[in-house]
Amino acid sequence: MDGTSVQTDENGMFVFDGVSAGAHTLTASASGKQTKETTVTVSSNGNNVVWNVSLPNEGTTVEISANGNTETSVTSETIEGNEEGEVTVDVTVPESALPQGSSIVITPLYTLDEAEARTGTRATTRAAETLMLIGTNVACTDANTTLAEPISLTYDIDAEVAQSIRAQKFVNGQWVDAEYTVDGNHVTVFADQFTSYTLLFGAEVTSSTTTTPLAFEQDLWDNLYGNGDMTVGSASFTYHVGTEITSSGTSRIMAYLIEILARIAGANVTTATGSYPINVTLPIGTALHVTGEQQVTTLTVSALNRSVSGSQYGDVAIVTTTYNREHNGGGGGVH
Repeated sequence: MDGTSVQTDENGMFVFDGVSAGAHTLTASASGKQTKETTVTVSSNGNNVVWNVSLPNEGTTVEISANGNTETSVTSETIEGNEEGEVTVDVTVPESALPQGSSIVITPLYTLDEAEARTGTRATTRAAETLMLIGTNVACTDANTTLAEPISLTYDIDAEVAQSIRAQKFVNGQWVDAEYTVDGNHVTVFADQFTSYTLLFGAEVTSSTTTTPLAFEQDLWDNLYGNGDMTVGSASFTYHVGTEITSSGTSRIMAYLIEILARIAGANVTTATGSYPINVTLPIGTALHVTGEQQVTTLTVSALNRSVSGSQYGDVAIVTTTYNREHNGGGGGVH
């Protein structure tokens, strides 16, 4: 973050302490993984900003064969326990499509943002169906090479889903329809240039947001009838990071919806401990109470008369209130 680095623990948790108010750039990277970046805004009212992110594997490099077609297969990643949501794409490069000895890189894609980032351009327009089932970026290690013939990308997906798929490719900053065929549970996209290709899925996402109270180790410092000043350093509390998906992948379609939900919000929940700095001295006759809440968003992804849901835990907000004997419950400070 802004040039300062930390490492995640075995659960993927990371914390930047003492962050100043304002906008900050966060970058997550790991060996063999695609790097991701975001901008978060920290306010001055004691909120704790949460960023959930997953890093897909880097692409697969394929060297073009000397004789005959070049073939390979790439399988999408899934969250743990949801292997039914895998999508395998069989890649066929015709013998005359590329010069012998050249190499291409096949990278599975999971969001339209990733697809656009691979081309170095953001889309000016997108189709109405902006949820991606799966995508593939096709690149060549030689930037000056072009395709003499299309590369075939054949996706093995649920047959019912295949009937509702729309294939597109990213060209000159716009998503345009790509040539494709559907045969049972196979969708074949004909990649005629080096760019990103997507299978769009007519799924709908709905959400509602509530809050849940935080649990503090100590939430009250009472010096109303003390015999000296009381120093209050910090308040320790627990909160949640991540998303709890409450549905299971009982079919390929349900598993696909779980993958889409996980890409939007994550798929694991970890309990974390935070420390909120207070740093005040309470004179005799005063008390301090600390309260807090965490945002919880319920997300539902629906398609083809199926739906999955999950609870995404978000930012934390904390308020401290002081009061005295003369104004019991009255206003002190909000920090």
